[in-house]
Formats: sequence, C-alpha cells, structure tokens
Amino acid sequence: MRTLWATIKYYKVQLGAIGVCLIALFVFFSYQSHKKAAMTSDLVEIVESGVKEAKKAKPSTSNTQDVVTGAETSSKTEVEEPSESSLEELPASEDAQPVIQEVGQLTEGERPTAESIKQAQENFDQVKDDILGTIQIPSIALEMAILQGDSFEKMLYGACTVLPKQKMGQGNYVLAAHNAGVDGLMFSSLPAVEVGETITIRDRANHTYTYSVKEKKHVDMTDTSMLNLTRKPTLTLITCDQATKTDGRIVVIAELV
Repeated sequence: MRTLWATIKYYKVQLGAIGVCLIALFVFFSYQSHKKAAMTSDLVEIVESGVKEAKKAKPSTSNTQDVVTGAETSSKTEVEEPSESSLEELPASEDAQPVIQEVGQLTEGERPTAESIKQAQENFDQVKDDILGTIQIPSIALEMAILQGDSFEKMLYGACTVLPKQKMGQGNYVLAAHNAGVDGLMFSSLPAVEVGETITIRDRANHTYTYSVKEKKHVDMTDTSMLNLTRKPTLTLITCDQATKTDGRIVVIAELV
C-alpha cells in the first residue's frame, strides 16, 4: 500500500510538472501570436503611408531667371503622356544577351526583419525622390511603392527595379522585393499569386498598366533567364522562396493586357 501511494504521488508530481510546462508554452505562443499580429497591423499602417507618398504627383521643376528683373522663377514641366507606340510589343533582339545584374540583396547575407522594415518605413522621406509609383496585387491584398534601384536598403521600402532604364508598360519590367515572412508584407505572399490573376502598376503621373499573370515558377538564384528582353510588354516579379537565407527564388511573370 505504501508503495502504491508513493507511485501515485510520483506520477502526480510528473503530471503537475507537465501541466505547468503546457500552460507556460500556451502563454508563450499566445504572446508571440499577439505580438506578431500587433507588428503586422503596425506595418500595414506604416506601409500605407508610403503608398500615399508614392501616389503623389511628381512634376519636375526648373528654375529660370527673368532677364528684366533678374528674379528666379520656377516652372513645372508637364509629364509626358505615353504614346500609342509605347504600348506596342517591343521586338526582342535575336542576339540579345541576358542582362546579368546581380540582385545581391536577394542572394545571400543579411536578411530583412519586420523590425528593420518598420524602421525604414517610418523614414520614408529619405527615399521619396526615388519613388516611381505603386504596384497592386488584389489577390494577396498587396499595395506598395515602386522605387528606382535594387539595394538592400531600398527594398526595405518597397519593390525595386532590377534592370537599367526600365519603363512601365514597355519591354520586360522587372521588380524585386524582400520576403519578410509576414503575409501581405512586401513580396512575402507572392507564392500565393496564381496564373490568371491581375497585377496593376501605376506611375506618379497616374498612368496605369494592368498585367495578367501567365506563369509562376521556382528557380535557383543563378537563373537569370527572367531578365531577358521580351517581345511582349511583360512584368516580372522576383522574391526569395523563404524568409531565411536561401538559394531559391519565386518568379511571377505577367503580360500587359
């Protein structure tokens, strides 16, 4: 009988310890979930402020001097409207070589965090001169700024151009953005985009270009075929296949409609 009670007491202690551990784990994961939800909410709000900046018109200005008074005057240059020919298919040169431009920020090394993105977004004024417009993907509830250049820092603010002298609605318009591991943030949800869905990009003169997704693929980071010239006006989106260091890339290819 004494042995039986000792055994029961032993297992009661063990079960009690297990119960305490389970409660502690529940509290921990609940806290982490709440913390992530709060961070995501803050990020969505902050990114929206960047989108508002990207939607503002950006007229160029030049200062001239009045020949009579000598006073400087400022004149605005109207943004050129796209011509009909700018929306035509562009011929791809048969001997054109792929543009091999390393997107170093999507290959290896430092990885973005929700915190680093939040800190950058809070200082959006630092890159406002590099803003080209916005990209919107309704199927994943994404809208964010497009910026010129593809540095690690630039991609903390939005999607960045990869090829030199890119023009919206013409040729192969390639954009890269981080996978931050947070749904709806940057290109984290790009793998969820499906063929047939639409993507819209808009410049700061409010010219809109709508594309239909034709292909989604998983490639190695050494594959640069998606940077080739295209016969049809194409939009190519690139991101890492996971938030941690990886050699894999998700590529979404869409054509102008």
